[in-house]
Amino acid sequence: MRNKNQRLSKEEIEIIRKLTEEGKSLNYLSKLLNINKPTIYYQVRKFKPRIKKEFIVNLSDFQIGELIGAFAGDGNYYHQNYNKNFPNREIPYRITYYLTFPKERDYAYYLQALLKNLNLNPYLIERPSVFALVVKSKEFINFIKNYLIWEKDKTFTIRLKNNLSQYSNEFLKGFARGLMDTDGFMSPGNAVCACISKELINNLSDIFDKFGLKTTRRILDRGGNTRPLNFVRVRRMSLNDYSKIIGFSNSNKAKTLNSILNKQSQVLKS
Repeated sequence: MRNKNQRLSKEEIEIIRKLTEEGKSLNYLSKLLNINKPTIYYQVRKFKPRIKKEFIVNLSDFQIGELIGAFAGDGNYYHQNYNKNFPNREIPYRITYYLTFPKERDYAYYLQALLKNLNLNPYLIERPSVFALVVKSKEFINFIKNYLIWEKDKTFTIRLKNNLSQYSNEFLKGFARGLMDTDGFMSPGNAVCACISKELINNLSDIFDKFGLKTTRRILDRGGNTRPLNFVRVRRMSLNDYSKIIGFSNSNKAKTLNSILNKQSQVLKS
């Protein structure tokens, strides 16, 4: 029997290398050499490095807009700085969408499917009251930065990078939906979005205006050191048009909108 902390011999390492190149599995190597799988894996990953998948944009303009809008609303980006003490360590570019658990489970799966269509490997982490949809990709964050810009304080400064005229109508509709799916909500008779970023709400308000939706604006001063909230509301008279032009992919919000529209329709009929 091998000692748990016993180092692998040069001969064992060479056997692992040859069999790895032949395509033998981790289980096969572990049983053959009577070595635990974590120890085998440590060697295997040296000889069989992870193949990086190519970033491919296989989405419509509307779907791209959804991903960008959802990131603007509830996304986070983290990049670990280079550490000279560990020059060979991979530097992660981590993008995370934070959603409410469990009521936004279906929406989390929806966003995950969109990310997979970019040839990415997104994964979900379930925490108390929070879904974290995570993807690690330098290419994806650079893709996001083609559309959005922000300073050090993302929540306060994020907005579209260019004027609306620089984007297709389908992208703008998708962007509005993604932002409403994350930072939006339904109040009686209104579809509402609230953000700390004034410029982001300006973007959304301008998109609503572009497609002829009637809106109102409001700033809520919360006092103290808390930053004010910027609101834009789609008025009741435009809810039908909002549903047809923008709508929701977030099933909970879509159900609420449909319920309000059904009630309005019944009132009109009576």
